[in-house]
Amino acid sequence: MQSTPVAIVGVHLAQKGLFGAKTCDLKRISRQKGAFKALDAKFRADYGVGLETTASSTGREPCVLAKFEDGSTSMLLDARDLATIDGSMESFEKTLRAKLFLFF
Repeated sequence: MQSTPVAIVGVHLAQKGLFGAKTCDLKRISRQKGAFKALDAKFRADYGVGLETTASSTGREPCVLAKFEDGSTSMLLDARDLATIDGSMESFEKTLRAKLFLFF
């Protein structure tokens, strides 16, 4: 098992066309700025890791990764997980906490 994560990184779809990034499930969650910032504060207090977001267009996004001190990553939530959350911040938090149980 890997060490404790140092960050949680949400990778959303890079802008593709007029509506590409707007339909990204993770983008819908992270655009709830107040709630996302509050969740970041909760995760920093509870686990010592913050929520970061970045864009990519490699075909594996959207996803949420645990980033470790050595630079390695482990997938916590994939596109299928995020699609079932359907933009709900409450479901996102519950699902992510359940996945983090493996590390903390």
